Amino acid sequence: MIVLKRDISKWGVLGTDLDILRCSAQRFGLQCFCMRALSMSEILGPGGLLARALPSYESRPQQLEMAERVADALKRRRPLIVEAATGTGKTLAYLVPAILSGDKVIISTGTKNLQEQIFRKDIPLLERELPMKFEVACIKGISNYLCRRRLSETLIVPESIAAWAKKTESGDRAELGDLADDAPEWLSVSATAETRLGPRCSFFESCFVTRARKQAQAAQLVIVNHHLFFADLALKQAWPEAQLLPKYEAVIFDEAHQLEDVITDYFGVRVSTQRVAALLRDVKKAVQQNSAPPRSEKSVAHLEKRAAEFFDCVRQRIAAERTALTSEAWEGEPTKAAHALDTALEEVSEQMGATQSSDLADGGRAAESLGKRARAIRDDLALLIEGARKPGKQVYWAECRGHSVMLQASPIDVSEIVREKLLSQVETAIFTSATLTTSGSFEFFRSRLGLESAMEARLASPFSYATQALLYLPADLPDPQAADFVERAAERIETLLAMSRGRAFLLFTSHRQLQRVLERLRPRIAHPILVQGEAPKHLLIEKFRQQVGSVLFATASFWEGVDVVGEALELVVIDKLPFAPPDDPLLQARARKLEESGRDPFRHYQIPRAALALAQGFGRLIRHQGDRGVVALLDRRATTKGYGRRVLGALPEDCPRTASIDEVAKFFALRPFGEFRAQDGRTFVPAHAERSAEREVEAQARDERHT
Repeated sequence: MIVLKRDISKWGVLGTDLDILRCSAQRFGLQCFCMRALSMSEILGPGGLLARALPSYESRPQQLEMAERVADALKRRRPLIVEAATGTGKTLAYLVPAILSGDKVIISTGTKNLQEQIFRKDIPLLERELPMKFEVACIKGISNYLCRRRLSETLIVPESIAAWAKKTESGDRAELGDLADDAPEWLSVSATAETRLGPRCSFFESCFVTRARKQAQAAQLVIVNHHLFFADLALKQAWPEAQLLPKYEAVIFDEAHQLEDVITDYFGVRVSTQRVAALLRDVKKAVQQNSAPPRSEKSVAHLEKRAAEFFDCVRQRIAAERTALTSEAWEGEPTKAAHALDTALEEVSEQMGATQSSDLADGGRAAESLGKRARAIRDDLALLIEGARKPGKQVYWAECRGHSVMLQASPIDVSEIVREKLLSQVETAIFTSATLTTSGSFEFFRSRLGLESAMEARLASPFSYATQALLYLPADLPDPQAADFVERAAERIETLLAMSRGRAFLLFTSHRQLQRVLERLRPRIAHPILVQGEAPKHLLIEKFRQQVGSVLFATASFWEGVDVVGEALELVVIDKLPFAPPDDPLLQARARKLEESGRDPFRHYQIPRAALALAQGFGRLIRHQGDRGVVALLDRRATTKGYGRRVLGALPEDCPRTASIDEVAKFFALRPFGEFRAQDGRTFVPAHAERSAEREVEAQARDERHT
């Protein structure tokens, strides 16, 4: 096959010359492709480029339809929403039209895992097989990169980081596989939006963030994650030195169901013990290295004292782990403590500018940055206090976890932000995920993000849930609020694990519930136990894959973005319907806004969110046509309450359901060729039996040929 790696029409080749080239190729039984002649079906369809290149490639009608929809949206410069069920192959379905469009396109994913998969698996495939060259950059959030300046300023650096720093070409912390997500040794040497100096830094030319930005400028496709995309969007005005992304013509959001939560995080205001502690740490370091005025030490000690008093005062006013901040919360001592903290921050800010820059080791660059950070904390603290007294478009709340305190203002409605900050800047925005509809409608997703004018498409999964999965909905367990629910649920999980021989994800709606069940099951089961938080997420998943028979205890972050294909996972247990806590300040504020507009918040907000979350948890089980297994939802409300049945409506309609533990046992015990009749009346042959039957037929055919 002759493959032209560029559009040869751009070389000035005449149409007749192109015809001669095609005819010459055809005389020798060869094919010649010109980029303008290629359609989606010629690449992704039966007999297309990928089908000829990959013996195991399976053309999927859903994938082809999605690719054509994406290509149309890119061509027409229109926003598009696509729900592409698990197994559709949506990654290639948006990458191919994005590449062929010639536009500068941002690909934004919900997780760094998917980001890495696209860059290291899907992109190399397309680079090999597509008849054109294209540049791709994979960029992560700024805190994922090593800061050479902060490294040089840190007196004690672990040997593992120091040795890696000398040889790394990317500065990406992902290369440090065993490093915990919140490792303090990384926090002291990583780049951050607030500490980045830009061109004034002496390490600017060798900076890993600078290098990443240059790669993004040169690439046609830039692969990022949602956190980076919206952090970049939010930081453009406040911290231009930290901006990573170039101008672009289109953006494609994969795992778009996460966007409301991500936008809420990045378009709010936050003051925390960690943020103030980081400022104190960096000022002390700068003083030691003569990069900040030496007399700043007294101001630093004053700030440290006032910060401790302020956060202790706030902690005493917070009734629960997460509490709404109202005007009453600031009355009396908290306001006095806040004023004292404001004065201390002002002192530090003034001190940073009180010395001639020529008298400092780095020419005053660090002092200038530190002064700016102190002023930013002052401004944010004032906004949090004044805003709580006059609530409007934001909700103000505080959260305590251990010794940490966080004060935050979050937007109640992000749809206005999406319209003003995103859709007004880029015409083509494509939103895709396996879970975007509730009860078959995009209404909830559209309303939350302000996408009323977007085109839409809903594509079914190529998986046969009728032959690959069973949904177990026990009716004999107590209500989740009952005192004996945890003990009874643990007993039922133990029974299920015996049937599945481990190979299970146990997904919980809270850390507290996870710990209570773990406490009961750890001494009672022999399977290897893995627990979220005891190791980095990627290491837990890798160990789960390798140790077939393992049982993983996890909460929210494992409900999505985790792929385990094959025999390692055959059981997913979900403890309860995943409703958000009713006392959550953000949920309460959004509920009030819906009530003010005449809508029922439980029906129009809480039920759809729970339905999408449940669909994500269910989706962990079947990731390939060869997978099979059981999803068990231990919450009886799923079948006894009307809202429970509405939440279940987000799951595949063709998946058999049962309330009988005996039928679950039959499912796991089935031998090849076994036929199973579920409690709802549907009969099916499990996928492993069908494959065994096919192998048996093939074996008989071989025997006959040999005879």
